[in-house]
Amino acid sequence: MLALKRTALFLCVLIFLSVVYVGSESLRTKNQVIYDSAVAATASPLIEPNIFVNLSKKLIPSVVNISTFSTVKGQFFSGGPDDLWRRFFEDMFRQHGRRGDDNGEDEKSPPKGGPGHQGVPRAMSLGTGFIIDSSGLILTNNHVVGDAEEIKISFTESYDEKPTDGEVVGRDPELDVALIKVRSKREMTPAVLGDSDSLEVGEYVMAIGNPFGQGHSVTHGIISAKGRLAPDFPLANYIQTDAPINPGNSGGPLVNLKGEVIGINNAIEQRAQGIGFAIPISLVKKIIPQLKTKGTVSRGYIGILVNELSPDIAGKIGVSKDVKAPFVTHVYPGEPADKAGLQTYDVVVEFAGKQIHSSSELIAAVTSVPIDEPVPIKILRSGKEQNLTIKPGRRPDSQQIGSKKPEKNEKKPARIETGLTLEELTPEIARELGVSEKLNGVVVSSISFGSPADKAGLSRGDIIVEVDRKPIKDIDGFYSVVKAKKSYLLRVRRGDFRGKEGFSVVVLDLKD
Repeated sequence: MLALKRTALFLCVLIFLSVVYVGSESLRTKNQVIYDSAVAATASPLIEPNIFVNLSKKLIPSVVNISTFSTVKGQFFSGGPDDLWRRFFEDMFRQHGRRGDDNGEDEKSPPKGGPGHQGVPRAMSLGTGFIIDSSGLILTNNHVVGDAEEIKISFTESYDEKPTDGEVVGRDPELDVALIKVRSKREMTPAVLGDSDSLEVGEYVMAIGNPFGQGHSVTHGIISAKGRLAPDFPLANYIQTDAPINPGNSGGPLVNLKGEVIGINNAIEQRAQGIGFAIPISLVKKIIPQLKTKGTVSRGYIGILVNELSPDIAGKIGVSKDVKAPFVTHVYPGEPADKAGLQTYDVVVEFAGKQIHSSSELIAAVTSVPIDEPVPIKILRSGKEQNLTIKPGRRPDSQQIGSKKPEKNEKKPARIETGLTLEELTPEIARELGVSEKLNGVVVSSISFGSPADKAGLSRGDIIVEVDRKPIKDIDGFYSVVKAKKSYLLRVRRGDFRGKEGFSVVVLDLKD
């Protein structure tokens, strides 16, 4: 009997232990599932293992190093120590016979056409660009190539690679963007241009460039902010990032985790670390067609001055204090805004279908619309909403300001193709260029890439004062002489960086 009881007790204990084991195993399995689910939920679907390794392999073949050479004209640095923003390109200099920086690099013999060629002191600068078309088109910053006399492109860091000559196709100083063309049998790998408008603060990004001449280098960070105002460029807002970027990164791409370019590295905040700025690629994509075909960019202009609307001013002009929008402080007579009926104190709340909350948004909207095409504009006048139609003109810096308008019966001379865009030398332009208002001539406002004018060495801002020793007073006078496909002798007023006046003589060859 006692043995039977012991056997029963043993069986009960065994059953109990089995239940506990099964329950604990079930609980362990359940907890593991919960843990695994939590890990999966917190892991970002975008951050896969080696994501930046894969991005580097994808993008580096599209990035190029840019070396430029220019005659040394004075101080290496255009800005002083108080400049809060600094371009990445300015301090990568070496001059033959002396050290242009103090980073400890050994001096190298200057290449032919490089620093010190033919006894002329020249500076070498380093920057970055990226391929956007398999034909050899490269995007970079305008300040990288703006003053360059010679441009060399390197696709790799191989010692046996011979740099390829680069030519400027188009420049946009206002956006600080330039388009370069290289001719090479090398297979080009274009980068994909993304959508910077859809960026979110906090997104991971990667910057690629040539920092301090170190060749293809990558860094990563996040989008720190959007819509940062640029101190010297009111037509757009910057992307701010903490991805480490340094001198030499100018013109390099800022890319998202999809491998798309969403910005062009452009400037840094000198007082801090981890504060860099890039030009939004969505703005750049809008001007690329003009850079390709015209070499310059024409932007919309309506002829008004605006200020931000404060609650105090809003109350004085009959507008709700909650309204956030710019108001008109001046309307230039005869300009598109005047013709459309805009008045001082009008509050602009919408332009071309886009809501406007600030003067920077209005500027961006106006400069992005086509020239001479009517667009709607919505305003508040004394608190009442009105809808007007306005036809933007061309911004004054690229249109023929003050040019003489011929009478209806006046016969204009035929204008042969030279590759030049000319402006009348008005008193206003003369003051801007720092020349005497008594000087006669015509101003070169832009030059078509590869044209006879380009080959002649003419530059934007040159003043043509004589053609074949005949004084030129206006544009019609220029084309009254330049009217056949032959060679012409041009005398050109060309100032240097100190504002000192000088004259050059060039040959404009229009022969086939």
